[in-house]
Formats: sequence, structure tokens, C-alpha cells
Amino acid sequence: MNMHLGWIGAIAVAASVASSPFHHDAAHANATPSPCTADSNYQRLSFWVGDWAVLDSLGARYATQRVHSVVDDCAITVDWTSGGGNKGMGMYAYDRKTGVWKQIYVSNQLPTPSGVSFRTSDPSYAGPGVRFVSLDEATAGNLARSRTTIIPSSEHRAIQLFEDSPDGGKTWHVVFKAEDRPLQPGES
Repeated sequence: MNMHLGWIGAIAVAASVASSPFHHDAAHANATPSPCTADSNYQRLSFWVGDWAVLDSLGARYATQRVHSVVDDCAITVDWTSGGGNKGMGMYAYDRKTGVWKQIYVSNQLPTPSGVSFRTSDPSYAGPGVRFVSLDEATAGNLARSRTTIIPSSEHRAIQLFEDSPDGGKTWHVVFKAEDRPLQPGES
């Protein structure tokens, strides 16, 4: 429980950092680069930073997503907007102590009744990008699981693959496959 509250506090801090104006002065211009920029573990999602048009598997525009590097490149925030007033905000960060990525995603979208999901990276995934698995505890009789994989693609694009498993992760099926393409000037 405390871990979840800690992540909610962290996303609130990141949101305020991401939305506040940046002030640069000569003292900050000569500052030492963040250790997170030199550590490849922190940079596994750096390909995803940018402003994106999110297309569904048929190529139709589904949403807009703005992905920002924050806290001296130690975390990433994501703002999602799609039709019907659906919005979401995520924070993704690598945890050096545990060696895994962690994610909290807050949304006004269903089917998640609380609109909050917690995920951690899947240590068995060896592909490009990062695969996140749900931290929701299994309950008797409910073996449903979900995972999301964020993968770099050609031509400065990214793929987001959303999958569900009805049997505790023995088999998986694609629920939604999205392609992120850079927003063109004038698009929003």
C-alpha cells in the first residue's frame, strides 16, 4: 500500500515539474549532466520522448500523446488524450535499487474502476523497449493479467502493444496495437 502512495506522490511531483516553466541561468548552464543520462538503464524509453499522433491498427488516428523526459532524464511523463474526453497521465522511471522500471498510470478511462494502474517491467522480456506487467494481485478464481510493451520502430516511431491473458500469463492475446507517429506542425 505504501508503495502505491509513494508512486502517487511521485507522479504529482513529476506533473508539477513537467508543467512548470523552466528557468535557465548561467549557473545551471554549466551544471554537471545528470547521472541518469549516462546510464543506459534509464534511457531504455528515451526513443519514446516526443509529441505523438497515436494510430490504431487500421491507421486511423486514435489519440494524442505527449511524452516528456523529466527530473534530469531520470523519469518520463506521458499525457494521453483521446476521443470522448478520455485522458490519462503516466510516470515511468527506472529503479536502480530493484533493477526494474516502474509505472503508475492514472486515467478517467474504464474498465479500471479506480482509474489507477501500477506496473513494473517484466524481467523475462529481452526485446527492445520495455514490457510492463500489472502489479495487481491475483485473486482466487481471477487469473486475468495484462501487459503493455513499448517498442521503438523505424522512422522515429514507436509501437505500443497491449495484451491480456485469461490464464495467469500462460497465453496472451493482443487487445490493442498502436503506432506512435510524430505530430506534424500544427497538429494537436
